[in-house]
Amino acid sequence: MSSSDSPSHAYDWRTITALNVVSTLSQIGQFGIVYVMVPVWLALQGLSAAQLGFFAASLWLGQMPGLALAPWLCHRWGARRVVVAGLACSVLALLGIAYVAWPLYLLCGLLAGLGMGLRWVGLEPWLYRIAPAHARGRLVGFHETLIAAAPVVAPAIAALVGVQGYTILWVGSGCTVAALLPLAFARRPPHDAAALASGGWRQSGAAAWPHRIFRQGLLIALCGGMLESAVVGLFAVFAGDRGFDAQNIAHLLTSFGLGGLLLQYPVGWMADHWGMRAAGALAATGTVLAAALLALLPGVPVAYATMFVLGGLITAFLTLALIAATKTPTPDMAWNVSSLSIAYSLSAV
Repeated sequence: MSSSDSPSHAYDWRTITALNVVSTLSQIGQFGIVYVMVPVWLALQGLSAAQLGFFAASLWLGQMPGLALAPWLCHRWGARRVVVAGLACSVLALLGIAYVAWPLYLLCGLLAGLGMGLRWVGLEPWLYRIAPAHARGRLVGFHETLIAAAPVVAPAIAALVGVQGYTILWVGSGCTVAALLPLAFARRPPHDAAALASGGWRQSGAAAWPHRIFRQGLLIALCGGMLESAVVGLFAVFAGDRGFDAQNIAHLLTSFGLGGLLLQYPVGWMADHWGMRAAGALAATGTVLAAALLALLPGVPVAYATMFVLGGLITAFLTLALIAATKTPTPDMAWNVSSLSIAYSLSAV
């Protein structure tokens, strides 16, 4: 049997599995707890809508230096050390949130965002570079499905342990630290001579920009970041104004995360078979309809169903942007992931 008949032998499935587990655990702590549940926790501490908006912006703003520096750091430190540094930043931020008050929460938000950015770009190009290229859209969708568990698991944990105390912050720290264990089982990433020889940020950008799929990914990232930040950062205020208590808000956010969890593999399939333009248009149209329905008919049954759909569609914007980054035919995938992630985070701010 030829190697083309048995392509699985060419792939490092141990590392692929380990990195997917790292992403899943770290996403619960770094995103599910910090981005989704900490704003709810802060609202219970008495922060206003404006203050919550500034905190949400600090998270996304902090991501940008991490996203920008991660490709450079990966070439010099190695991807594994960059991921460890990102996890450490998020743990320190969660510990800080437990012991400081406004406006120092903003510094913790910046640090948590920095950790998220470093881990994001440190890990995902490492994973996608060793993954089968012919099914990369579906593999990105599968990976995003795993990390989309975070907005489901974190509110479920919050509903179990409560949001009022500090337990939810310790859970976030614990999940982030736990990601170090599977990271130890990942083999070192292959030496990427093409990326090192690509000539740096400016040359990488010049290589990526002419490709239509990269430009489509940029547009999708700019739309998706704003949408996700608005929902996860301010939904507690929106729902609170409509009579939902903290437990109901946690359940609604669980529904939002469940939609993101279940719809990302189909999004990857659509991108592989229908193209980025069709998949992006479907996500945009569905988001408009779901958001309008949530605003006009905020009753309990409608809210749960609409949040499920909205979670799947908004998460799809990030999935599609990452698919575009991995499918853009340039030598430095880390630059592609970094640049589209920066666009996503800048839009979120």
